Amino acid sequence: MSAEILYSWGPGESRLAVVRDGRLVDLAVSRPDSFSGAVFLGRVAELAPKLGAVFVALGQDRPGFLQGVKGLTQGAAVLVQVKADAHGEKGPSLTTDIALSGRYLSLTPTRPGVTVSRKLGEERARRLAERLGDLVAGDEGVSARPQAANASDEYLAADLASLRADWQAIQAGRAEGRAPALLWRPDPLTRLLADHSGVTRIVVDDDEAAAAARLRYGSLVERHAGDVPVLDPVEDALAAALSPVVMLPCGGRVAIEATAALTAIDVDSGPADPAEANTQAVAVIARQIRLRNLAGQMVVDFVSGGGKGGLARLVSSLKQAVAGDPVATHVIGTTPLGLVELTRERRGPSLTDLLCERSVGPSADAAALAALRQVLVQARHLPGPALQLTAACDLVAALSARPQALAAAESRLGRRLTLKAEGGRSRQDWTIEVAR
Repeated sequence: MSAEILYSWGPGESRLAVVRDGRLVDLAVSRPDSFSGAVFLGRVAELAPKLGAVFVALGQDRPGFLQGVKGLTQGAAVLVQVKADAHGEKGPSLTTDIALSGRYLSLTPTRPGVTVSRKLGEERARRLAERLGDLVAGDEGVSARPQAANASDEYLAADLASLRADWQAIQAGRAEGRAPALLWRPDPLTRLLADHSGVTRIVVDDDEAAAAARLRYGSLVERHAGDVPVLDPVEDALAAALSPVVMLPCGGRVAIEATAALTAIDVDSGPADPAEANTQAVAVIARQIRLRNLAGQMVVDFVSGGGKGGLARLVSSLKQAVAGDPVATHVIGTTPLGLVELTRERRGPSLTDLLCERSVGPSADAAALAALRQVLVQARHLPGPALQLTAACDLVAALSARPQALAAAESRLGRRLTLKAEGGRSRQDWTIEVAR
């Protein structure tokens, strides 16, 4: 099946959506402060011998963590690649095993030889390895993706030539020795093309971005025309990928909640048959995991019923559904409580981490009632016939919806209490004063 990439460039953030048969199947959000896959000439900032690691300054807010490399000294320059961006309190995870990814191939300068994906099968893998043997220099390392088997020798040679040029640029930057320095960063467009076969066109909504993409991908690239934004056809799907709840066609739903420890996924059948809801949820879960770029440990709570055999069939179906994910995803099995466990390798921040704000604190109701309690305390030092509470708009709305609580407060105060909403205040920023 053919696919297209819709590329919306923006200052500070670009969004790239893969659409297959009119359906959103993958999404990449590219920001200047995301460095997953980037190559740096770093400088050792701190030795951590107990951890068998070093901290490497990259010229960013936090140093990266490099483990398993011996012989480095304080202040030494080291060529590293970012395996995973900074996450939470952790800095970037680094490796010295450099791999530059192209559309069909990856160049692995530190690992000579030709490696072919096992997904191709023995005979196809052998034929592809023979073809690559004619292209690869003696000391080069090249890893081929499954879709390389369907690419012509011309395309494979062009991909390898582009990666060689990237490596030469990295080597030139390394020779300058100006550490810390960013030497190379992957193109998100290349990653999507590598992950998805059958892309027939790339539609870009910006002149400069289209020109840059055309240098590498030629006639695949088209300049978006018309007044409708290029991502307009998939905006609803993008919004759904940020919602904690995804509705199922049968009327059930899948709730997805990420925590610091793991991601919990709950299937609710609603008015539908539990078996039907579970069956539909399998495809939805696999798709949402990929769209949201969820990673780490996950547990799925399917609707109970169907016995052990039913749960085993769901595990098998989920394994098949995630098999096409280019990011390593493993369905482990079930827990004694009947939860299905799976893990997914981390590749950059999740969609929610990028685009949503998480706040842990009192609700508007709780904060409003706490403010009302404090009014009773502070009012002892404010003589006058009436008092005024000035607070954030949502706090005032919460109190206005509780006339009985306001009446009880006025009864204790022995005077009138008025409310004033003021935009720009936080929930903790409120004042009490004598009303004028």
